[in-house]
Amino acid sequence: MEIKNAILHILKNDGNPSVYSESELDIDSEVCEAFISKHAKKLMNNPATREATFQAESVVYGDLQKYLSREISFKDLALTLGTRLSDIMNLHPDIPPADLLVVRFDVKYDSYLGIFKLNYNECFTHESGGSGNSLVKCSTVLPFGGGKVEEACLIPLDVMVIKLIEKSHNVGGESVYYFSEMLLECETALSRKEQVQIINEVADEFVQDYFDSDIKTQALVKTAMTEEAEDADGIVSMDNVAARIFEDESVKRDFVHTLREAGIVEDMVLGTKFVKQQFGTQRLKAENGIEIKFPAELAIEDDQMEIEQHSDGSVTVTLKRMRIQE
Repeated sequence: MEIKNAILHILKNDGNPSVYSESELDIDSEVCEAFISKHAKKLMNNPATREATFQAESVVYGDLQKYLSREISFKDLALTLGTRLSDIMNLHPDIPPADLLVVRFDVKYDSYLGIFKLNYNECFTHESGGSGNSLVKCSTVLPFGGGKVEEACLIPLDVMVIKLIEKSHNVGGESVYYFSEMLLECETALSRKEQVQIINEVADEFVQDYFDSDIKTQALVKTAMTEEAEDADGIVSMDNVAARIFEDESVKRDFVHTLREAGIVEDMVLGTKFVKQQFGTQRLKAENGIEIKFPAELAIEDDQMEIEQHSDGSVTVTLKRMRIQE
């Protein structure tokens, strides 16, 4: 990652004026480089981010076009973003004050604009004075370390497909995702995390209705997801997944139709590693607190473990010829 430009504005909504920086950050500073690169990399790899596209009338999109055509400078672009967000915050005081970090950086051959709304954290520190020490609360600490940025986006400057994370706030008495709807003016899609959550919920309900919550069928769904991701370089087609699981054509159609109604589209780019993390493991938890976790594919064949479900709802699990690792 090579940081090209960065600027930090202080946005207030308590009646005091916001503070707009007239100079860029020192990107050669180790502190500055560490802070920016940490948050940018976390956002790029966050499965909770959504993809979004600008609406045609988006003011921010128009400003980006002016920046790319060199009609305005990076500082001009950052200032228009800051003033626009500050105006929104002053109209809606439930939106928390924050610092606004605007960054231009390159990763290999791709250029990005990053917009990070850094909502403040609280922490305590000490203060020495006279003959004693005291505790002092700091209420404008920027997120770092374990702290995460809750509202931010990365915009690839060639394709303009936004990578976005945000949270809703009270706007006019309603819970609104103002960052995407009011600042960026863009249309958002489901995140990878949201897509996986929907698939899991639909699959669990479907297996319950059609197969009486059969554990092997649940494992088949998970195994089919990981195999599809491996075979297609992280792109998952639920039509193909259904074909791997079910033999009956009507059951396949019903499964895919249920997913479509829930918002799952064809050809999801989920990533092989992420799919393995989400679907590679099967868990069984008993009422007495015993929990068994195992690779999902082991539940399909009976050569290493055998799962027998009984009419009273209980389950017998038999593990075969295990070699215990020390």
